[in-house]
Amino acid sequence: MDIDSIRQGISKLKDYTDRNGAEAAVFRALEGIRESADNRRYSRETVMLPDGIDEKGEEGGIFLSLIIPVFEPDMDDFAHLLDSILSQSYTDFEVVIADGSGNGDIEKVVSTYDEDPDIGLKIKYKHLEENKGISGNTNEAVKEAEGEYLVFLDHDDFIEPDALSETVRAIRKGAEIVYTDEDKYDSLRDRYISVNRKPDFNLDLLLSNNYICHMLTVKKEAVEKAGLFRPEYDGAQDHDLILRLSEIVPRDRIIHVPKVLYHWRITDRSTAGNPHSKLYAYENGKKAVEDYFKRRGINVIIKNSPHRGFFHTDYSPSAVDPGDCCLFIDRRLLPLTPDFEKRLRGYFAREEVGIVGARIIGRSGRTQSNGFKRDEYGRRVPEYGKIDYRFSGYMHRASMSRETEAVSVHAFAIRRELLPLVSKDAFTLCERVRSQGFSVIVDPEIIFRIK
Repeated sequence: MDIDSIRQGISKLKDYTDRNGAEAAVFRALEGIRESADNRRYSRETVMLPDGIDEKGEEGGIFLSLIIPVFEPDMDDFAHLLDSILSQSYTDFEVVIADGSGNGDIEKVVSTYDEDPDIGLKIKYKHLEENKGISGNTNEAVKEAEGEYLVFLDHDDFIEPDALSETVRAIRKGAEIVYTDEDKYDSLRDRYISVNRKPDFNLDLLLSNNYICHMLTVKKEAVEKAGLFRPEYDGAQDHDLILRLSEIVPRDRIIHVPKVLYHWRITDRSTAGNPHSKLYAYENGKKAVEDYFKRRGINVIIKNSPHRGFFHTDYSPSAVDPGDCCLFIDRRLLPLTPDFEKRLRGYFAREEVGIVGARIIGRSGRTQSNGFKRDEYGRRVPEYGKIDYRFSGYMHRASMSRETEAVSVHAFAIRRELLPLVSKDAFTLCERVRSQGFSVIVDPEIIFRIK
């Protein structure tokens, strides 16, 4: 580890300590050591991976517009992005660039690709009279786009050769929104780190954090219906748009491609490399979540979590009649969250919520229940099982409210009308709830300990 990495780590830890206290910082540091080991392992794996893409890719027929808002990027990084676009196995697309830079450097780079007939890259370039910010610049590019679907790219990142081909495969399955897995690229050390393997669409996780991020593709008609990007949410403009899209696009039309197809470049100016570079982005992310609930008429308080860019929603229990839901708490459990009844009940202010579970920990503090899922072999396994409850888990998701396949039958609240569905088996219960069109949620901040 070089001196710059050490300095950056110390700075992040100091900031975390100032915001959350010494004890929390100790656990964060321990978890950071594990994350560093994971990064080293992932970096080695990416070096050894063979080029296994389908060179032919998908056949054309779905015209894409690659939307690139630009403002004074590093020229080599920008050229790297264009090279990655040029290498795509799917070729039925255009590149739309809206340039808010004050010089002509971008236009010069673009011309080297646009004017060479052997390259064959179709580029629409628009120079803006002024920099309108990330949202304004993106909207200008969207206005010029002719594609049925819009693929949003940052001006200094890059994509895998099969990124568009995989996206089109999802579109042909009926998707209006497609998102992929991603990682970060450390150009100073020429390595890939912080792989973000995402779940399928999970509204409650999206309300906790913009886990979708890159690479995002959306049907143009849906973007226009949602109202494009809003400049007042710059820095979290994609989070705001995705939340608005989630209100108009059916969730079965939101498809996740579980492949790392996007590389987010680490720079001093990006939140990927320097969380302090755009603190306003975190506040605008919080605003985006608050605005989502305002549109739905649900009274909430959005709180910052210990981790920047992550949030927790406190629902107002006064909006829910106590008789509208029932609590099931095993008498062998001791509540560590004093207001657990109000917090569980508050979720039912959302009409789509059917059941909410809590986290259960053992006497040693290790997690016993924080949602359940089936693994690749169909076995029922706990999510984030056995980790100390003071650890936040992979991508901090062990500490975030989220939809889950099943919750523990030993600590949950259920909508009263669903009482006939109650079963001693967690998976049976939650499958019944979902079959009625309701969601199943776990809130890890509501904690019970085994006595």
